[in-house]
Amino acid sequence: MPVFETIKEKSGARQNSRVPLFIFGDHASSEIPPRFKNLGLTGDDLTRHIAVDIGTRDLISGLCARFGCAGHLAATSRLVIDCHRDPDAPGLIPAISDGTPVPGNTGISNAERARRIREIHTPYHAGLKAALDNVSARTFDPLIVSVHSFTPKLKSGGPRRALDIGLLCKADLETSETMLRILQAQNPDLTVALNEPYSAFEYFYTVDVQVMPRGLRHIVLEIRQDLIDTPDKVSVMAGRLENALRALI
Repeated sequence: MPVFETIKEKSGARQNSRVPLFIFGDHASSEIPPRFKNLGLTGDDLTRHIAVDIGTRDLISGLCARFGCAGHLAATSRLVIDCHRDPDAPGLIPAISDGTPVPGNTGISNAERARRIREIHTPYHAGLKAALDNVSARTFDPLIVSVHSFTPKLKSGGPRRALDIGLLCKADLETSETMLRILQAQNPDLTVALNEPYSAFEYFYTVDVQVMPRGLRHIVLEIRQDLIDTPDKVSVMAGRLENALRALI
């Protein structure tokens, strides 16, 4: 079972294959390899936000198709191992996620932890590195976009989130602020904010290790899941983001 999916750049009617844009998703899949026996979970827990960033796979694929650019998607659920976490992070293999116990992750051995890192986390990042090497060599000043989605309301408690789109930023504040202004001007009906509903100073591992050392322009999008949880909604959001990204790049 592959641990990542590559979206190849291609020529299109509206954009050639050298568009300076690359889009990736660390949490784009809910797939759990058979050997894990669904980690002991059943029902909605296998498809809700603890397992996957809902809507991101289709959104990233749709944006890559609109631009003709390359992309990189995780092909394994974050419940098996979170590729957006440091290998030493406590939450790398969650025993509990949003109040839900994950039996298949409870009390795993160091050998099993090392195996998941070796078989999933490491090759995912090796593939992403190779893809970023390629886009950096083929295009000038590429914009790197990381796409995540967040649940409107956590099962474990707290208020409903009114935010529509968050832009997480740390080193490249200028690009995120520009994207914020463009999104707000083009979409006055959307609530958009910086470093919400999470802070880049808390959750930024993949950009920290893969993008920032290259000095590339980048943005990290967090989109509320009920805005992209059906094909029609994905299409609407892809159109909004396409317009904003074209203005940015």
